[in-house]
Amino acid sequence: MMAGNLVARDINLDAIYINTGSPVYGRLLEKKLEAYQAAGSEFIDRDVIFAGWGDGYTILYVKELTQLNIAYAYNRVTRKTREIGRIVGTITALKQSAGGSHLFIKRLVEVPGSVPRGETLILNVATKKISVLNSTYPFIDFSVAPGGNSIMFESGEGIVEYIPETESRRVTVRRTEYADIARAGEPVIAHLSPNGKKAVIVSGSGGSYRSKMTAAGTTWVLPDVTSATELYWLDNNQLVYRKGASGNYSVCLYDAVSRQSTILLDNSLNTNIIYSTYPKIITFLKDQVIRVYDVRKHAIINTCLEGEDASFSPDGNRFITLYLKKLFITGITSVIKKNTELTKKAKEIVVLYQSILGNGKELSNEYSGEYVKKKISAYGSVSD
Repeated sequence: MMAGNLVARDINLDAIYINTGSPVYGRLLEKKLEAYQAAGSEFIDRDVIFAGWGDGYTILYVKELTQLNIAYAYNRVTRKTREIGRIVGTITALKQSAGGSHLFIKRLVEVPGSVPRGETLILNVATKKISVLNSTYPFIDFSVAPGGNSIMFESGEGIVEYIPETESRRVTVRRTEYADIARAGEPVIAHLSPNGKKAVIVSGSGGSYRSKMTAAGTTWVLPDVTSATELYWLDNNQLVYRKGASGNYSVCLYDAVSRQSTILLDNSLNTNIIYSTYPKIITFLKDQVIRVYDVRKHAIINTCLEGEDASFSPDGNRFITLYLKKLFITGITSVIKKNTELTKKAKEIVVLYQSILGNGKELSNEYSGEYVKKKISAYGSVSD
């Protein structure tokens, strides 16, 4: 089974910074969809807000309809889809268990005469049973335990691991180990190394975070972490996480033994880091253009494709993405083989962005010019 992080929503930044009534805007979106065609991608479904791998053959995803969310399992071999659950309310975050048997969901629930409250749901993929955990925080306040089908969240004693099948709980990190960074009203999220001997504790929200590492009775500050969810252990000593501020994020590799870090990517609008455990592949975004980093080969592939929630199948041969709430599956070998066609599409996209930059009527706000320049640079770097 394949671990996956499904916490990102597919956001079309072009619609925020570019005049959507412009003919150029429409052609821009068409070109980006044509890039998926050029890559030989398979379209799975539309109106999708979260997606990840259940196993090598199954893709789990959530489709957002009017006042209803439906969870599905799609078999990539038979190309058949089955419904696994229905959820009302607004889903704010979703992760799947490392074993692929459960979906852990945060949703907002309407409260008459009051503000909406948060709720954590656990969906059993096989039985379709949905259970509720007490948690009023509206956004993500938990992590997934490595290697199994359990969830970890903070309680009065510390970080607790909860196993849905048995409804049992055990304390994995005591509160005394992170009380100095915890703040009232803000979530504390723990990320355990695969062997459970190290932990990264992150506390905070809204871009303001405090974090520390615990290992063999020793603790130290983990520098510059700016996301409690875009953080993954690659093995028992290395991790990847996001650093930086809004509009200028970086992807950082950190070694817990040497306590040294390496920057894989800098100066990006968003990073959307996802680590696919079995193939040891990290995906992240350079201004929404997907890049793939092979941990074993220390090599980066620029895909020329735009989207979010990019994650790889356990065999490392295919990855899924969301673009404009459309769910695609793409072969990485095809991306490499189709490099010439994809580079051509990237050049055509650059020309469209340049035409938008040259016409002030195409720009929606005072930040639009800077945004378009970043997009030109992002696509230009893959088309050189």
